[in-house]
Amino acid sequence: MPINIYSVGNHLAEEGWQLLSTEYKNLDTELEMICPKGHKQTQTYKQWRKHPQCDVCLAGDPFKGKKNNVPIKKIDTFRILALDAATNISGYSVYDDNTLVGYGTFKADENKDVTARINEVKKWLEFAVNNWQPDQIIMENIQLQTFGKTSQVDLYQKLARLQGVLLDVCFEKDIYCDLAYATEWRHYCNVGEGIGRENKKKQAQDKVFTWYGLKCTQDEADAICIGKYACSKYNKKTWGESV
Repeated sequence: MPINIYSVGNHLAEEGWQLLSTEYKNLDTELEMICPKGHKQTQTYKQWRKHPQCDVCLAGDPFKGKKNNVPIKKIDTFRILALDAATNISGYSVYDDNTLVGYGTFKADENKDVTARINEVKKWLEFAVNNWQPDQIIMENIQLQTFGKTSQVDLYQKLARLQGVLLDVCFEKDIYCDLAYATEWRHYCNVGEGIGRENKKKQAQDKVFTWYGLKCTQDEADAICIGKYACSKYNKKTWGESV
């Protein structure tokens, strides 16, 4: 049976979803849809058919607290804290000797201005360092992005301010921090080269599900991928240096 906009809409409706898009070309066409709880999503039919999940619903999962608990660090364990830092929702992952032991998100108060939100992320990182005792931190490096003909200068400036503050926290805590461009960790993880931003994020979620059987948000998936990349680059013998 051929796949078209009507068959896709009917399939989503059978699962309680609503299709908003009115055009469908192929499995990789990005579609707007609404989940059963009313959250608007953008993903391809291929991605939805594989894992019909909503990022907003996943982020609010009351059972996620169990996943986010990071165990006490064992002696002689090399711990990496990976961050996909943002002024609204930051994703993180924790690896002990190449093993994923924790992941989650930290959400700053969206009702506060950007300076106050940056301060909240700073305090969260200080808490994470004091409690989880990472040996090394890796963050996604910022870059000026352009969508169509629109340059995201304002967003770039906010992320630059945040990155500077978080790097200062690492300096004060005497923890080596490295920066990785999205192109670096995505290339290592074989995630979505040459496709749209949303597609890349969905592919990162698919990778995490393949590796660990975990359904997680886009922010968490990116952080888990960044951490996996870091584990390939660093270990306790090369503390603070590239492998």
